[in-house]
Amino acid sequence: MLSDLINDAIDFETRATFFSGAQMEGTIKIGNVGFEFDYLNQRIAKNILIAFCDIRKVEINISVRGKLGKEFTIVLPTQAVLRFSSEETGKVIKILREKIGKDNVVRAPNLLSSFGLRR
Repeated sequence: MLSDLINDAIDFETRATFFSGAQMEGTIKIGNVGFEFDYLNQRIAKNILIAFCDIRKVEINISVRGKLGKEFTIVLPTQAVLRFSSEETGKVIKILREKIGKDNVVRAPNLLSSFGLRR
């Protein structure tokens, strides 16, 4: 994670929730260099800034019926996991797939996959 703003230009922006023990409302911004999450309440914490090269993978929740869920997870090389939710998850995932490569966007494990019933 970086300390300053990392994007020169913003490609996409949407409202979202970050889960860190509590729900934190804010804005996801995807730009030319990385992923940003700006808290609505600036007194809570510093914004989350992640360069695309620092994202190991993005896991998306897909239902048993194959529908895209509202939640997704960003996994960093340090095995840190950042969980987000947005009404526009499909657009966020599509842009992240273009930026980090489609091989790094995977289906999140679920209960059925632990029994070998579903991939």
